[in-house]
Amino acid sequence: MIDRTLAPASFPVKNFNFRNYRKIILNGHIEGLVIPDKQHPICSIEIIFRSGSWFEKNPGVAFLTGKMLLEGNSTKNGEEIALAFEHMGAHIEIQTAVDGTSIRLFATQKHIHSSLSLLQEILFTPSFPAHEFEVIKNLKVEQIKIQLAKNTYFATSYFHELLFGATHPYGRSLKEIEIKQRSLLEITDFFQLQFQNNPKVVLCGDIDEKIIEKTALLLGNINKVGEEMPSFEIRPNHGHQTIERSDSVQASLRVGAQTIHRGDQDIHKLTVANKLLGGFFGSRLMKKLREEKGLTYGVYSSITHAHNASYWTISTEMKSDNAEDSLETIHEIITELAQNYPSLSEVDMLKNFLRGNFLSSMNSILDVASIYTLLFVNDISHHFLNTSLETIDNIRPKDISEMIQKYYLDSDKSSLFVR
Repeated sequence: MIDRTLAPASFPVKNFNFRNYRKIILNGHIEGLVIPDKQHPICSIEIIFRSGSWFEKNPGVAFLTGKMLLEGNSTKNGEEIALAFEHMGAHIEIQTAVDGTSIRLFATQKHIHSSLSLLQEILFTPSFPAHEFEVIKNLKVEQIKIQLAKNTYFATSYFHELLFGATHPYGRSLKEIEIKQRSLLEITDFFQLQFQNNPKVVLCGDIDEKIIEKTALLLGNINKVGEEMPSFEIRPNHGHQTIERSDSVQASLRVGAQTIHRGDQDIHKLTVANKLLGGFFGSRLMKKLREEKGLTYGVYSSITHAHNASYWTISTEMKSDNAEDSLETIHEIITELAQNYPSLSEVDMLKNFLRGNFLSSMNSILDVASIYTLLFVNDISHHFLNTSLETIDNIRPKDISEMIQKYYLDSDKSSLFVR
């Protein structure tokens, strides 16, 4: 019988066999990444444009442009587009964020060429029907109302404003009035002038040269190499703020600050240190706030990397009466970890978790594609992954405390209660 009191044996991840990939150039100027996998006759093609809300003149324009692409083109209405993809067993996703818009197509090898032809119609002959535009606006307005009623969403949105300022793209959140004010003319103008900026393409799965040629043909009308990147001043609001909301039983707490980007030499050590602080169920924050004090069901620390900024955040929800105690405890845990090295057993447990987490993140071809795409879009070498594994194996308790002291004890932090 297995002795459940003993942890299973662990070992370093040595000489990990990363999946192959190759970089290509389409039409002389469009960067592409091919991640081959012949095990299953499935293809994924993702096109990433630099056309997120960072590039819009008025809030909501980029979001609405992305939403409208599937509502009709010169030959089909929105329902006919959906039925066409369904008939081919294909699926399409369009997601617009601050830094860009991602269009991802999933299809079988058998139907990938016809699916790409339909995608070409969507990308180059959208009809932007007026009725569907009003429907999408109304749905988004209702969604914003529902989200803002939740402390969790409200706290996260307002906290981003504290970190970056209300006028910065990373600090803004869409408001009902902004959606209502948007016109169809703004959407068509944005599509014609901004939407197809500086594309990158990732082809994953059972990809052959004919599919690459078809993708190049699809993007043949795009000759833009990218508009100049707009610049925005970051205006953080440091210190603590409390927002009282009527009929609120539960409080949301956020603590955080801007931090180093992915290319910094400390980023891998900082990532490991953040995990020990609050990045998994055995973290310091979880043990103290949940297990010992019973202040919350969950508390997490994370590092977010956007294209033009990075920041760490500690987030948790609790009863309103426990808010002050929770914030004080969080600061105590950060100070304790900065001043006193964690034990070797605690660091070994963390290393085992991170090794397992890394292996599971590389489990399927789509998992690998997500990670490779992230590196590719941000112009980061794949050596980044090897360095991450090496750091997990070699990091010392001293390194973890130094990272917390260097990047978390800074007085330029922001904190927020919403209750």
